[in-house]
Amino acid sequence: MAEDVEAQLRKDIEQCECFSLQFDESTDVVDVAQLCVFIRMVFGDMGAKEELLTILPLKGHTRGEDIFQAFMEFVNKTQLPLFKLISITTDGAPAMVGRTNGFIALCKQSEYFPDFLNYHCIIHQQALCGKILNMQEVMDVAMKIVCSVRARSLQRRLFRAHLEETGAEHTDLLLHTDVRWLSRGKFLARFWELLPDIKDFLKLSKHAEYTQLEDHQWLLDLAFLTDLTDLLNDFNLELQGKDKHVINMISSVNTFKSKLQLLSSRLQHCDLRNFPHMQAELRSQSKDFDSSGTYCLNKSITTSEYVLST
Repeated sequence: MAEDVEAQLRKDIEQCECFSLQFDESTDVVDVAQLCVFIRMVFGDMGAKEELLTILPLKGHTRGEDIFQAFMEFVNKTQLPLFKLISITTDGAPAMVGRTNGFIALCKQSEYFPDFLNYHCIIHQQALCGKILNMQEVMDVAMKIVCSVRARSLQRRLFRAHLEETGAEHTDLLLHTDVRWLSRGKFLARFWELLPDIKDFLKLSKHAEYTQLEDHQWLLDLAFLTDLTDLLNDFNLELQGKDKHVINMISSVNTFKSKLQLLSSRLQHCDLRNFPHMQAELRSQSKDFDSSGTYCLNKSITTSEYVLST
């Protein structure tokens, strides 16, 4: 079956009019860097097809020259017709887009490559959007609490038993990675949903006290960040998947920027219809929303700094 898939892919590459490539480098569970190469082919009838072209292990450094060498070995082995290449998309890492020794620069310098367009991944721009928010303290405290529960096997088992006993919807907490806002959003959503259970468990197990869990302002900040990452997650998922074209993705980004401006305006007018976690927290505190706080400012900064680079 695998041979049939490879044969069909080779046939598609031979028959297509042109193709573009996407490179994504990540590390697997045994700390070996893997370079995933995806191909989008366009045929004479203007039909398009996307496939995983190859996965190349990088067993040493992951510099631009290492990535270039690994890819060229694959090209020579498979006789990939580079003259059909029209564009390459990568992430924004120096190894990929470095001016002199980055992978893209080396491709442009090579006689084997035609002139091509290059882009760096549109979704990574969300990292810029997220880091501008002055909410790192909220994430730090939430992460410390989760780590204190999950760091030891016994504590984690006790916490999971506590969740089962209380009939909680979820059976564990989630971790997150700073790179991916999708995981951060899921982490915060799960943390918020289990917040009453977390408070009870910390009291019962006599953990170190986290005064922030009783701090109304910190809880409101947590609610705001949870709502915001929910919005980012929805946007992130909209940009992912097959058959996504750069024109549509740019349109999605511009739409999202307009949405942020609308949400900022609503916050200024104390309209929290798009912030359900903030609404719930304010109801629990029996307080009204103060639109003169920092949320509108953060939202405005986020909007102005969310710029698409290609």
